[in-house]
Amino acid sequence: MSIHQKSSVQTQEAVIFFADGQIRREMLYPEFEALLDCVVPIRDFAGKTLEAAYVRLDARLAPVTVVLFLIPFDSDGFPEQYWDVPLRMLAERGVRGPDLGGGPVRLATRGQCPLPQYEDQLWDIRFGAGGNTLAQLQERVLMNRLGLDVADQDVSQPPPAAWPGPAAPAAPALAPAAAPAAHGSEAPDTLLTLMQQSSQQMALAREQHQRESMALQQQLAVLQQHARALEDEKLALLARAEQQARSLEEQRSAADSRTRQLAEQARREIEAARQTLEGERDAALAERDARMREALARLERERETQEDQLHSLRSELTELRRDKLRLMGEGADKFFAQLKEKGVKLVAFQPGAGHLTIPMEDLNRYLEETEAFVAEKCGVSPEHYRRWLAHYNSPLCQGTAGSGAPCAKPLTKLLKPAEFVVGMHDRCEIHKQFPRTQAATEMPG
Repeated sequence: MSIHQKSSVQTQEAVIFFADGQIRREMLYPEFEALLDCVVPIRDFAGKTLEAAYVRLDARLAPVTVVLFLIPFDSDGFPEQYWDVPLRMLAERGVRGPDLGGGPVRLATRGQCPLPQYEDQLWDIRFGAGGNTLAQLQERVLMNRLGLDVADQDVSQPPPAAWPGPAAPAAPALAPAAAPAAHGSEAPDTLLTLMQQSSQQMALAREQHQRESMALQQQLAVLQQHARALEDEKLALLARAEQQARSLEEQRSAADSRTRQLAEQARREIEAARQTLEGERDAALAERDARMREALARLERERETQEDQLHSLRSELTELRRDKLRLMGEGADKFFAQLKEKGVKLVAFQPGAGHLTIPMEDLNRYLEETEAFVAEKCGVSPEHYRRWLAHYNSPLCQGTAGSGAPCAKPLTKLLKPAEFVVGMHDRCEIHKQFPRTQAATEMPG
C-alpha cells in the first residue's frame, strides 16, 4: 500500500464500514492505517469486499469531506495488498455536495469521481427507507462513539439536516418544554437539582471520555511503534534481499563463465575423440576390406579348381558310360536285334508321361537321357520338366519366409507338366505376388 496513505493527523478523520446498507463498524483513521499495515485484522471481514466511507470532520463533528470507496479483504481479514486508493487526494478534489452542518461537503463517489482511474473502486450514495448514506454518516458521527474532541457549540443553532434522499424521514420536532409542576420556590429548586445532576453526569462522561481517549492514544502509540518496527524490519529485509541478489548474480556470472569453459573443453575432447574413432574406424574398415578381398580371391581360386575337377570327373564319367554301353551293346546287339525283329517293345512308367512305349532304336537315348526323353514326350523343356518333377515329388511352396527359410506350405499337386507354371503352381497364395514374367519364359513353347 502506498506511503501517501500515512499522515500525522490523529483526530477528526474516521473510516466507517457498511454491510447490507447498514453501518457495521467505525474507526479512527490511525486505526485504519494500522489495518492497512496488517497489524490487527478484522476477522468478520475476511474474504469480503466492503463499502466504506472516509469522513473528515470539523470541530463540531460535521462532515466536510466524504469519499465512498470499496475495499477487499483477504482470507485472514487484512486488506488486499494491491489495494491503493488515495483517499485524501480524492477528498481534496471532491465536488461540492449538500451541507451536512459544516458547509457544502466535498464529495467523491463513483458517479462523481475527480480521478477517473479510480472510478471502479468507488460506490454511489444509496437511498432507502432508513435514509440515504450521507444521513446515516451524519447521524453516526454525531453520536461520537469514537470519542473525538468536540468544540463547544451554540445549542440555539442546531446543524442543518442531512441531504435528503427520496425516502429520507423528516427530523422529529422538538417537544415543547414541560410546564412547571407548581408555582413558587419549588420550580427553581427542581431546576437547580436537575442542572447539578446534569453537570455531574457531564463531568463523569468527560472523565470517562478522557480515560478512553488516553487508552486509545496509548494503544495507538503501541501500534505506531509496532508499525515502525515492522517498517524497519521490512527495510532490513529488503537490504538483505538486495545483497543476496547481488551475491547470487556474482555467483551466476562465475557459474556461467565456468560452464562456458567446461563446455568448450568438452567440445574439444569430443572432437578429438571423434577424429580418433574415425581414424580407427577407417583403419578397421580398410583391414576388413583387405581380408575380405583376400578371402574372396582364395574362394575364387578354390571354385575354379573345383570346377576343373568337376569337369574332369564329368568327362571321365561320360567316357565310362560310353564304354559301358559299348561293351553292353556288343554283347546285347544280337539280343536286341532279335527282339526288334520279333516286334518287341519296352514299356516304362515315368511321372507326368505315364506308361511310355520305347522302341528298341530309342532305348540307348532313353537310358542315357531319361529326363530329356520324358520331357520331349510331355512337350516341355528338360529344365521345365525337372522343376515340375520337383513339385510333383514335394508339392511345397518354394517362396521365402520372413526369417529367410523356405515357406514350405503344402500345395495341391499338379499332375501334368505342360500345365505347370513356375512361380504360380509352386507358390502359395501369399507368394504368388511375385512377377510372372520369369515363369512365363519357362513355360513350354
